[in-house]
Amino acid sequence: MSGNLKAHYIPAIPKREKRVGIYCRVSTNSSEQLHTLAAQVSHLTRLTATMPQYLLTDVYMDIATSKTGSSRKEFNRTVEDCKSNKLDMILTKNKIRGDHENDIRYYRKFSV
Repeated sequence: MSGNLKAHYIPAIPKREKRVGIYCRVSTNSSEQLHTLAAQVSHLTRLTATMPQYLLTDVYMDIATSKTGSSRKEFNRTVEDCKSNKLDMILTKNKIRGDHENDIRYYRKFSV
């Protein structure tokens, strides 16, 4: 029997080290825009699932225009969660049109 012993290597499960948030936004609640929002969330959720080191912490979604004064509660919550170190990384679909200087400033501020 001692000649038939085999050792099996079982690799460790990687630790999920990066706390990730997903931020998605559309400008209206039309059915086309809501479909786009769902596609964004689905794509980024699948992307997160393929990365063993990512731990999906929260999903943030806004339906709002980028005009000054529009309510973007989830964007603001994302910023607060970054400030309080609840997130290590934010995944978002990057589509910059026009003047989104505030968004760019926040992304640069929290970039690692």
